[in-house]
Amino acid sequence: MAATYIHTCYRILDPERSTDFYVNKLGMKKVGEMHFDTASNYFFAMEEDASEPMLELTHNHEQSEPYDMGDGYSHVAFTVGDLEGTVDKLKEQGVEVALDPKTMTVGGHDYHISFIVDPDGYRIELLERGTMKVGNLTQ
Repeated sequence: MAATYIHTCYRILDPERSTDFYVNKLGMKKVGEMHFDTASNYFFAMEEDASEPMLELTHNHEQSEPYDMGDGYSHVAFTVGDLEGTVDKLKEQGVEVALDPKTMTVGGHDYHISFIVDPDGYRIELLERGTMKVGNLTQ
């Protein structure tokens, strides 16, 4: 499996406060965002073209209380060339699949996604290379 690391995601309570911190204090660039019914995702990278790994911050709209430390972690993500083939090979190796490959549509753009679970129970997102579009970013 030839994989490429693309982002780490965790949950936040206040998108404006987090954007201020990562952009104004750490010097990251906001490179895109996606809005769903229940959550919004904000993407940051060190360069505006986001060709390097990103930080994804997810704001769950109904969450008003702070997350317990450690519960804010969501997943790490990798792009792969052939999502279904990769997931089939991982299943053959005994890897738990939390979400079989599926196509999701956000903002009129389709992307192919799956989730697997590592030995410690951490979720890992697999995206088919070239199918994820966030703002002007395509992975």
